Amino acid sequence: MTGLKAYEKYKKVKYDYVSQLPVGWQLWKIGHAFNLIGSGTTPQSGNIKFYENGSVNWINTGDLNDGVLDSCKNKITEEAFKKHSVLKIYPKGTLLVAMYGATIGKVAVMNIEGSTNQACCALAKSKILINKFALYWFLANRKNIVNLSYGGGQPNISQDVIKKLKIIAPPLEVQNNIVTYLDKKNNKIDKFIRNKERLIELLEDKRKEMIDNNLSSFKNLETNKKPLKYLVRLVSNLTTKLTKEVTYLALENIESWTGKIDLSIGQGQFESTVKKFKKTDVLFNKLRPYLAKVVIPDFNGVCVSEILVLRPSKKIDRKFLFYKLISRRFIDYVDTSTYGSKMPRASYDFIGKIEIEYPTQIDVQKNIVRKIEQKESKIENLKNKYKKEISSIKEYRESLITQVVTGQLKVPYLMKVK
Repeated sequence: MTGLKAYEKYKKVKYDYVSQLPVGWQLWKIGHAFNLIGSGTTPQSGNIKFYENGSVNWINTGDLNDGVLDSCKNKITEEAFKKHSVLKIYPKGTLLVAMYGATIGKVAVMNIEGSTNQACCALAKSKILINKFALYWFLANRKNIVNLSYGGGQPNISQDVIKKLKIIAPPLEVQNNIVTYLDKKNNKIDKFIRNKERLIELLEDKRKEMIDNNLSSFKNLETNKKPLKYLVRLVSNLTTKLTKEVTYLALENIESWTGKIDLSIGQGQFESTVKKFKKTDVLFNKLRPYLAKVVIPDFNGVCVSEILVLRPSKKIDRKFLFYKLISRRFIDYVDTSTYGSKMPRASYDFIGKIEIEYPTQIDVQKNIVRKIEQKESKIENLKNKYKKEISSIKEYRESLITQVVTGQLKVPYLMKVK
């Protein structure tokens, strides 16, 4: 697939991940390969002296981008360094590795000077390794490193674990060549992914426009226009008694603008009070309504209290109502009514008064729904095609990096990295 071939000569090695390396390549413990290994800390968050008008880059694991890091979100003051001796300024070129939680295994090479929090391991000043090559090695071994973690919901690794890892070290000239080759490949792959993601965004815009247009296609037919509260019944069956058999629906389980449900996220973390719903209801999220989290469930269950449970009357088809509520016009209008800056939410007093125009005949409503679903299906198929292409190119990149940094494939000679 790459056109690359193996090296001419190999030697057998005792290594967890490959059985042979090209002649001239070495294995080093990371603790021996880098002369500077450290971390940082988090200054007391409530003390403004450590943060206000800060001028020193303070890098957290959320900043790590699996590439070159040109900036970070947070800065701290010189006062923070006076009070926290563990804080250090790491030089440009330092390799950072995330050790905690959801970001474990994320990496970045610093193109700025800066300090870090305690969740980053900083590696610098190596005569054996080019840090960008080490970054690619960490990318190739992320899954293996995560497998070394400990802890339950928040897996961690430590500096000691990282220091004991054996890293592959080709001759420096070969490392330079590999980095140049992989950088060029990465740039092409990133461009490919950006283009596909843009196509997916355009298709999503087209889908929203299509829904709006079809919901307006019945203007010449007999219609009614009534406030939503006269077309549905607001259900508020609250309960605190939950069992493992009850399906719980939280906001993070709902995909924005599509109504798709993913129950693999956060199950078991119930609120103290939840609402019961039936599979014949329509669910509408009133918290941050601009997220457009509207659902027509196909199961009975309970949901987070921020979700409105609406039970449609016989006057309106449930799926037709769903498309009405998830349309851009409806969502945008609801969003104008929100209150609260940090957690903006809309009230049912406002939502229930919004007028819904609909054909009087249920058959006409169902026909409009069928047209929307047919067109939506075609758009979804295209989106899935592009998503598969993105997934495939990411798998290719992962495999390529692994094969190249472990010496199983030899890259052509290129110009050296400056």
